[in-house]
Amino acid sequence: MWDYFWRGLTENYFNFAGRARRKEYWGFCLFWTIALIVVVGAGLFIDDTMGDPDGSELPVVTVGLCGIFLLATALPWIGLNVRRLHDIGLTGWLFLVVFLPTIGWLIILVFALIPTQARENQWGPVPTGVGI
Repeated sequence: MWDYFWRGLTENYFNFAGRARRKEYWGFCLFWTIALIVVVGAGLFIDDTMGDPDGSELPVVTVGLCGIFLLATALPWIGLNVRRLHDIGLTGWLFLVVFLPTIGWLIILVFALIPTQARENQWGPVPTGVGI
């Protein structure tokens, strides 16, 4: 599962073509979440070590590290979502529903849960590891 996350950040960094099966999608999500928790933890530790006795300052290091992490992983995450939509036979442009307030994320979540099409479609062959 770690390989899906690592491949998403290296080989598939700017890849919007092809297909991504559910295992790849959820593997990436799992390790992305773990990495975000580590980044937040490191930022909070550094902010706490630097100290702010009156608590009036924003945790600058934490906010900065989280911002950098989110910016660095935004393109692979968008590409993965587009490939996941391709895998279920939909156009990648449908990812734009994520910008609908409140329900956009839910729609993408439902699409992420739909099983892989067990046949070749216009975006490529069935991903390896999918039983037909």
